[in-house]
Amino acid sequence: MIEFEPVNHIYTVDGLEVPSVTHVLEPYSSLQYVDRELLRRAAVFGDHVHQACHLFDRGELDEDTLDPELVPYLDGWKQFLADSGAVVILSEYRVASRKHGYAGTFDKLLFWGKSKRLVDVKSGSVLPKTVGPQVAAYVEAYAEQGERIRDRYCVHLPGAGKYKSHRLNDPRDWNIFKAALVMHNWYQRRAA
Repeated sequence: MIEFEPVNHIYTVDGLEVPSVTHVLEPYSSLQYVDRELLRRAAVFGDHVHQACHLFDRGELDEDTLDPELVPYLDGWKQFLADSGAVVILSEYRVASRKHGYAGTFDKLLFWGKSKRLVDVKSGSVLPKTVGPQVAAYVEAYAEQGERIRDRYCVHLPGAGKYKSHRLNDPRDWNIFKAALVMHNWYQRRAA
């Protein structure tokens, strides 16, 4: 059983607190030197973009009430879906790795082309360098539920109704995440 407490961004798996994928990778983000308040506002905006896309995917979005600042990002997502022919299978789906002790929520599982693909949606001005290891961690956790997804992508929504898809194919991504997880766990034990 995976539970998520959104205020403090805490995951528990079978009653035990585990680190989130994004928390494990946070020290390796190029954003660590950016003003904290600016990062907080950008994260809130990114959450709103994700929620708008999620509600759209579920057919539950009342677009007439959508904040006008979010419209160009949703338009980019809609354009990606139209151009690619991708069909959303899962959206904002929680996964956990009991084997490795972490959890997270991936953005989208799509049927795109002739296969299923796990996709992360990013709305910032630049893609974080950690997106490959992040999505690799989601793929591994999802595989523990019985299905291996080979193809990983990031759909970047820079605004203005545009998008760019990036294939995440670095074979080192999973090992990079595992190394970050080892460092995270080591640091947490030393800090306790």
